[in-house]
Amino acid sequence: MQMQYPPELIAGLEAYGLDEKEAKVYLAGLELGSSTVLELARRTELPRTTLYPILEKLKQGGVFREGKNKSAIVYFPETPTRLLEKMKERERELEQSMSELELLQDTTHTVPGVTFYEGTEGFKRLWKQLLDSGVQEYRLITSGTGLLDYVKEPYLVKRIVEERKKRGIKSRQLIRSGKDAMNIIRKDSDELRESRILPADIELPATVIIFADQVAFITTRKENTIIILASGDVATTYKTLFDLVWENAKVCV
Repeated sequence: MQMQYPPELIAGLEAYGLDEKEAKVYLAGLELGSSTVLELARRTELPRTTLYPILEKLKQGGVFREGKNKSAIVYFPETPTRLLEKMKERERELEQSMSELELLQDTTHTVPGVTFYEGTEGFKRLWKQLLDSGVQEYRLITSGTGLLDYVKEPYLVKRIVEERKKRGIKSRQLIRSGKDAMNIIRKDSDELRESRILPADIELPATVIIFADQVAFITTRKENTIIILASGDVATTYKTLFDLVWENAKVCV
C-alpha cells in the first residue's frame, strides 16, 4: 500500500534536489530500511521499470547505497543527518568558489541582444566568441594600438592571431596611418589580413569589430568597457559603412 507523506517532508527533500517521485522513494526506503526493488515497488506503488532508473540516480547522488542480502540486491537509504551534512558540504564548496564566481560576474553583464565585458578577461572572452562564431572573415576599424590596452602584444600574436590562422579566419582592417600601423601592416600576409590606411589626423579611441551578425565596440582601458551588439540589421549597416570607407581608403603597397 502506498503511503501518503506530509507535504512538508516532500518539500524538504525537493529543497535537497529530489523530485516528488525520488522523495517518495527515499521516504519509503527510510521506513523499510534495507529493501529490494520489489519491496520498494510495493511500498511506493511504482513499477519496477520506473524504480530502477530512480534508484540508479539516487545511488549516484549518494542518497541510497547498494548492497547484497544473500542473493538479492538491496538498497540502503542514507540517514537524514547525512543528507543534511552533504547539503552543508555543498554550501561550503559554493562559498569557496564565490570570489571567482563574482569575478566572472563582474566581467559580463547581459541584456537581450547586448553583452558587456570588462577588463582583460572580458577581452579574451570576446575573441573566443569571435573565433567560435564560424566566420571566415571579420572587419576591424582600429587605431592600431587600442587592443594593447587590454593584453600584451605576445598574447595577441601567439594566442589570438595564431588561433585565427589555424582556423583560416581572414580579416580586413581599416587602420589609422602611423608608425604602429606600418609595423602591423608588414605582417599582413603572414597573419591572413588585408589593411587599408585611414588619415593620421582622425580620432579612433575605440576599436570596432564586425563579425557574423554582431558588432563589438572596444573602448580605451580608461573606460574599460567592451560591448557586443547582436543584431543582423546593425551588423549589416556597419558592414556597408565599412565597405564604403574601404573602397575609398588608401591601399597599402
